[in-house]
Amino acid sequence: MRRTTISMWLLDICLIQLQLLQPSIGSQALSFTLEPQDAVVPEGHSVLLQCSGSAPGRGKGKAMLTPAAVRWRGPDGQDLGIVGDTFRTQLKNGSLYISSVEENRGLTGAYQCLLTADGVGSVLSRPALVAIARQPDLNQDFIETYLLPGQTAYFRCMVGEASWQEGVRHSVQWFRDDMPLPLDKLRMVVLPNGALEIDEVGASDRGAYQCNVTSGSVSRLSSKTNLNIKKASEVPGSDHAVAPSFLVGPSPKTVREGDTVTLDCVANGVPKPQIKWLRNGEELDLNDLDSRFSIIGTGSLQISSAEDIDSGNYQCRASNTVDSLDAQATVQVQVPPKFIQAPRDKTAHEKEELELECAIRGKPKPIIRWLKNGDLITPNDYMQLVADHNLRILGLLHSDAGMFQCVGTNAAGSVQAAARLRVVPPGDISEQEDNVAGAAGSGNVKSLGSGLLARLPSQPRDLAAQIVKPRFVTLSWVEPLQNAGEVVYYTVYYKMNNSEREQKMVTKSHDDLQVNIQSLLPGRTYQFRVVASTNFGSGESSAPLEVSTQPEVNIAGPPRNFEGHARSHSEIYVRWEEPAVTNGEILKYRVYYSENESGADLYHDSTTMDALLTELRAYTDYVISVVPFNRNGMGDPSAEIKVKTYSSTPSEPPNNVTLEVTSSSSITVHWEPPAEEDRNGQITGYKIRYRKLKDAPQVKSTPANIRYFELSGLDRSAEYQVKIAAMTVNGSGPFTEWYRVNTLENDLDETQVPGKPIWINIQPGAENIGLHWGPPQQPEIKIRNYVLGWGRGIPDENTIELKETERYHVLKNLESNTEYVVSLRARNVKGDGPPIYDNIKTRDEEPIDVPVPLEVPVGLRAITMSSSSIVVYWIDTMLNKNQHVTDNRHYTISYGITGSSRYRYHNTTDLNCMINDLRPNTQYEFAVKVVKGRRESAWSMSVLNSTYQNVPVTPPREVTVRLDEENPPTVIIQWMPPKHTVGQITGYNIYYTTDTTKRDRDWSIEAFAGEETMLMLSNLKPYTTYYFKVQARTTKQQGNNNAPFSALVSYTTTAAVIMQEADTIAKGIDNEKLLYIIIGVTAVVLLVVLFGILLLCRRKPQSSPEHTKKSYQKNNVGVPKPPDLWIHHDQMELKNIDKGLHTVTPVCSDGASSSGALTLPRSVVHSEYEVETPGGVPGHVTNSLDKRSYVPGYMTTSMNSTMERPQYPRTQYNHQNRSHMTMETGLSQQSLSQPNQNGSLAQTPEHPYGGYDANFCNAGNGAAGNGCVSTIESAKRGHPLKSFSVPGPPPTGVATPINKHTPAVTIRPQNQSPYKKPSFSAATPNRLQGGGSVAHSTDEIQRLAPSTSTEELNQEMANLEGLMKDLSAITANEFEC
Repeated sequence: MRRTTISMWLLDICLIQLQLLQPSIGSQALSFTLEPQDAVVPEGHSVLLQCSGSAPGRGKGKAMLTPAAVRWRGPDGQDLGIVGDTFRTQLKNGSLYISSVEENRGLTGAYQCLLTADGVGSVLSRPALVAIARQPDLNQDFIETYLLPGQTAYFRCMVGEASWQEGVRHSVQWFRDDMPLPLDKLRMVVLPNGALEIDEVGASDRGAYQCNVTSGSVSRLSSKTNLNIKKASEVPGSDHAVAPSFLVGPSPKTVREGDTVTLDCVANGVPKPQIKWLRNGEELDLNDLDSRFSIIGTGSLQISSAEDIDSGNYQCRASNTVDSLDAQATVQVQVPPKFIQAPRDKTAHEKEELELECAIRGKPKPIIRWLKNGDLITPNDYMQLVADHNLRILGLLHSDAGMFQCVGTNAAGSVQAAARLRVVPPGDISEQEDNVAGAAGSGNVKSLGSGLLARLPSQPRDLAAQIVKPRFVTLSWVEPLQNAGEVVYYTVYYKMNNSEREQKMVTKSHDDLQVNIQSLLPGRTYQFRVVASTNFGSGESSAPLEVSTQPEVNIAGPPRNFEGHARSHSEIYVRWEEPAVTNGEILKYRVYYSENESGADLYHDSTTMDALLTELRAYTDYVISVVPFNRNGMGDPSAEIKVKTYSSTPSEPPNNVTLEVTSSSSITVHWEPPAEEDRNGQITGYKIRYRKLKDAPQVKSTPANIRYFELSGLDRSAEYQVKIAAMTVNGSGPFTEWYRVNTLENDLDETQVPGKPIWINIQPGAENIGLHWGPPQQPEIKIRNYVLGWGRGIPDENTIELKETERYHVLKNLESNTEYVVSLRARNVKGDGPPIYDNIKTRDEEPIDVPVPLEVPVGLRAITMSSSSIVVYWIDTMLNKNQHVTDNRHYTISYGITGSSRYRYHNTTDLNCMINDLRPNTQYEFAVKVVKGRRESAWSMSVLNSTYQNVPVTPPREVTVRLDEENPPTVIIQWMPPKHTVGQITGYNIYYTTDTTKRDRDWSIEAFAGEETMLMLSNLKPYTTYYFKVQARTTKQQGNNNAPFSALVSYTTTAAVIMQEADTIAKGIDNEKLLYIIIGVTAVVLLVVLFGILLLCRRKPQSSPEHTKKSYQKNNVGVPKPPDLWIHHDQMELKNIDKGLHTVTPVCSDGASSSGALTLPRSVVHSEYEVETPGGVPGHVTNSLDKRSYVPGYMTTSMNSTMERPQYPRTQYNHQNRSHMTMETGLSQQSLSQPNQNGSLAQTPEHPYGGYDANFCNAGNGAAGNGCVSTIESAKRGHPLKSFSVPGPPPTGVATPINKHTPAVTIRPQNQSPYKKPSFSAATPNRLQGGGSVAHSTDEIQRLAPSTSTEELNQEMANLEGLMKDLSAITANEFEC
């Protein structure tokens, strides 16, 4: 028993495998064995529709097929209630019998058979059409026909061939004069559409013709057509040539694959026209024995067993010597749907995502629908169509199990295949008996042991939503506390609230603690939970997390049923239906259209649900879509459609027309087709008109694939004119100008062979040889062609024939560095002429120049600038660091709407580019590549970015401008807020100008935040017309503000000040007069004070010898000097002077023993007018700025002689009742060239000033200590007005010795203000000390000689005095004498 069971089990497995290997397109669970077929019967006849199927079953332990239950659906799509139906009965075998098909009983239409199996599901059969046979329409027009003998007659019988019912056969019999017509098979033929054609008519063919059509048992007669034959002598001008005319031309045909197609074409003319057939401009080869094309009658074309490749435009061309005429028709061969991939039975677990594959081909493209258990599936959030053919089911439920059918339908037929879906609980991997596709495993599910249960992870922690958007949510969590190391991956389950369908997403690894859930709906609440999974089971689920997606802008959905068709060569008509979701009133629709797939986007706005696109290019594909607009802005676009405009006649003639005289009676015409943009359709041929001078023109026609034509039968030594035009199915385009040529007087001689070519020129290459030659000298000898021979070392190893018109040829694929012998001879019917030889050696093999591959640009970024522009920029790694393009490279940017196959391109030589004319609120994809010559890199990685939403805001309303009565120079602008807006208004921009021709950006702008609708604008010019407009700003705006402006408002200002009566106070003095009095008194007081200060400061001491000097030296002493304005006035170095060695006339004293600083002159000049004091010490130091020879002797720190500008420490100067005056000092390089050996600078008795430029001694009356201060100006100072010195007040006593042990400088901390004035007592030690002794050379002493340039000194002093007067008013409070 056990062996029998095992054997049967193995047999079942083998049967299952064999079934899988068979190319079946139906489900193995439930399938049809017989489906109903179409039936066309006369009214009142019966119809039998057969249907049967099988379902899997099991009997006696064996798998077997059992009959399935059959139900029928009627033309209304509802199940038929057989009980009580007097016309329709379901037989025991499941077939449907209709006893009498009647028109008005609702019995005609499509019937479908429904198979059902318990526990499996249901499947629906193909529709079977039941129809009543109809009689064809017959020709009912009485026609009189007049023909000449020898012409062709055509008699129509049935009309409306396109509406003929398939499967209904008609028999046709013709009568002449009410008698059956005996058919002369040599001249007469009955075409498949029942028409009669008679060729070479004669007098015996006169009579009245009519046809009798029999359909089943019904016969009908058409109307009569009377044929009259005229004698040629009775017709005036019958001996003249007549252009062709069509009796009947081909009509468009749409047929199924495998059908026979007949295109009628009958034409008359004088002479009798010749009929040719062309397809897409190329002549058909009707002489091929294997051709499926044949001619019926005089010119009708028949295509047997039509195939898809037979689709196209067919032209019947009738031509004679007068003209040629085309009649065209389009043939569409439809291919019934066929499966490329049929759905297969599948088993899946609950909560999983499943996709059922289905791919169908056909022509036209089949429409694919999915059925579940016989009912149509409407795509929703959980059952989605993928790429319009596959079915995806999200979050499987047990109720999703059943039979699924993929049905493909087009105009040629339909096809369907079914698959069974089984849904099992999670973790169930047991094999099912009827699961043909196999399960995930075998065996029963066993519970985990206690050891494995202990290893399962606990629930993930801290589940949170990091990013919440309308269409996606980003979740994050923390790994479980227990057994986190066992986790292999995480599963995220999510569902919409109040829904049982839970979906899941699995992470790639245990390290993924974040996931992005997409394809959510805006404004909905979802529940999320996370489960950690191991190799042996899943752990605990986290607590559910509820997250509400953000609401989306209430824009309109895509328009429905968008379609379009061409109306002419320049117009396309499109129409659509209102979107299913409008979210308010649709304000307008915008139709976007562009040529081909890379043309610029154009658009047309419409307030209705249709539009007519005009001014289009002929015979051009246009990609069209429509977008709705509501008050929230642009909505979702419709699907794109492609429509092609009709063709038109060419707008330009052929190019490069040349005439070649080939003999005394023939001319060959050469040409090139018109430019692509001038063809306006597919070129079907060329029409050549030619004439002998003053003769009537004749016409020849050629196919479209011919570029030359020989005109033969011409007269000798005659002048001919030739012109040519291109043709489309719409007719001929413009002709070229007449070209003139003369035929030869005598034919060229072929009684002797041609002569030798007169010369040959050879240009060798590495693997080729170029040859150029001249024809023989005997032009009267005919040349048919040239024979070119070549060989390695010997001639004529290889030969090739060339046209007689050729003069250049290139031999290719030769060996490099090889000796070749080349020969060339002319040939005619007599034979070959003498050859011309030449030896040539090919060059050495050229080195292969392997171009350096161009690297792909990196770092591509796209930045949105506005609703219609995005800037892209990138990095070219082949350029240097400054990214400057110096060669001939350029960059190509590819961009297009994300998900679309249409891309546009833009070239630039910069590393950035702004892409304009984009659609608002649309995501675009960008890529870039570098191009250099013929080389180009690969495309870079693409980046995505979206344009901004168009600002859906209306302009502010009712703008008014009025004068502010309380403040006359001010105007008040008021307005009302916009009527419609999205988002909160954040402020307004008020634009105003006096010139409306300016651009918006050149207007004056006042911007403010808030929702106020009023602005007070001041400082306007009087008696000036201003123009105002207002613009709103909202929270929805990004980038540039493109909100609309309000209407323009103008306003003319009045006088700047309007006089008003002033309020009076205190004895009739008004406020304005009081103000004038206060200002006047204040000014007088200030002038008096200033004048007094100037007098005191300009007074000199009576003991000073300078009062006797005539030279202009006011800035030395006695005159207050303005403060130091040098920007680094807080940096200064004090110098030490030994006051005890000398006695000089005191200059100025600060009146305080603790005064630690005086600013000093910049240089010392001993004037020739100065009075010397005893001991040879000068009694006065001038303030000349033009002599700057300094001697080192005052450095407090060691410096290198090469330094140009020494750095001094910051010092702090303290004054009582004085402003802080500082200056920056420096050294010239010359003054640093001779330092002392011990590093110190000395002062000697012979030179009491040492290295100082100036020496000032301040005398005090009983002060604790007075000091002398010296400053030095750097030789680098270029202008004498950069700094000034401010002396103290006049002296009041004698000088006291200097404390030589006091520090020379005090270092001020960096964070302490140099303007701080700390208090000092009289006991404060003197801050100055004597400097070290410095020995000087004779050269240094000579540099200190007095200056004799008094003119320069006087000029500088005059400049300083003028500047001092200008600054005296603002510096008066800084002086104290």
